[in-house]
Amino acid sequence: MTAAVTVLPPLVVTLALALFDWIPPSATAVGLLAGPLVVIGYLAGSVPFVYLLSRRRLRRQLDDPSPDRHYASGPRGREAREGVDRRAEVRAAVLPVVATLGATTLAWHLTLAATPGANTFSAVGVFSNQAIGAWVSVALWTGMAAVAGHAAPVWTRFRGGSGLPPAIALVVVYIPLVALATAGAFLVAYGARRRPVAALCAALPVMVAFEYVAWLADLQAGWGVTNGPEVALWTTALAGTLAARNLGGGRGTPASV
Repeated sequence: MTAAVTVLPPLVVTLALALFDWIPPSATAVGLLAGPLVVIGYLAGSVPFVYLLSRRRLRRQLDDPSPDRHYASGPRGREAREGVDRRAEVRAAVLPVVATLGATTLAWHLTLAATPGANTFSAVGVFSNQAIGAWVSVALWTGMAAVAGHAAPVWTRFRGGSGLPPAIALVVVYIPLVALATAGAFLVAYGARRRPVAALCAALPVMVAFEYVAWLADLQAGWGVTNGPEVALWTTALAGTLAARNLGGGRGTPASV
């Protein structure tokens, strides 16, 4: 599996670059691309980075089993181990974000290349200022699939991480106003209760409600996608996935990264 995960990203990039040269702009092409891109999003999110990083660390320890390097006792050894653990946690959080945003960016540009008249305005577009393009829609749902892959990867019998790192990245990049409101609700709730689950429980409804208000009031940010009905549906699906993964079973903390 490690070899497959190593080979897959460059293979996907190579195929994507080749697709740009011959994609015929048509509604059929958009439909044909949408399904595989969502699958790619799920696979990108489901890469078991925590497992791969732990295997890499174990392999290094076996290659160099020096007691001074890996098993030192006392304060210095404890500090060294904590430093390694912190770096591993940062990598485990950052790598799913990179994979998710890479998949959504790929979906955005491939579908944009396949969309007829993507750079022009139609009469429908003039009157539907809250509609999003097909390329935006495919990118959003590819990201949603990546969050599902992170939370329930097929490689580990659908027992995965929290889904939070890729979800946070998607919300910040695509709906930044909602990200600010959600972060504010989380911080207020966490400051009041000091419980991550309670804070997440308060933040997710705020995320959905604020997107709904942004749709009705036509609030738009300097970057991101247009707030509207499909984005509201996407936000609800995202919040539901995070709630199902992190708020069940009475845990005191959300699922691990």
